[in-house]
Amino acid sequence: MGPHSNPDENGRTVFHWYEMCDAVQAEIYQIDEIEVSNFVLPLYFTAGDEFEGRNDFLGTIKDGKTLKSFGINLGGYVGFYDPEKQDMDTHTIRGDKEAERRMTIKMEAEGARRAMRYQRFVVEKPGVKLSKQEAWAVNTMKKK
Repeated sequence: MGPHSNPDENGRTVFHWYEMCDAVQAEIYQIDEIEVSNFVLPLYFTAGDEFEGRNDFLGTIKDGKTLKSFGINLGGYVGFYDPEKQDMDTHTIRGDKEAERRMTIKMEAEGARRAMRYQRFVVEKPGVKLSKQEAWAVNTMKKK
């Protein structure tokens, strides 16, 4: 649980996905000549900044600042459940085309994986609103 990452939402509370790389995924480093993605650390999921703490492995500094808790670096995005909208949502830095491209790829892959999982558990029920992913899974199953 933490603040909405969109400044227009005035920090209202949402339930963040526990994703380790999404917020900083465009930043890479190498291990034995293999590129791997930066990842967030446990402090990322805390409400405030810790003295001399860092929120991601690389600790990238941009404009004299490091990644804030529940923040996003260029190329990254965050996902969360929004209780006000009663739905899942994602957010990128406004105008960040690379983040939007990466998010689209992940959603398509996740949707395919989730559809297989949901086909045993998700059914349409009167009066129950499905999340976007659940609705996608139900519609995918109907086409088969």
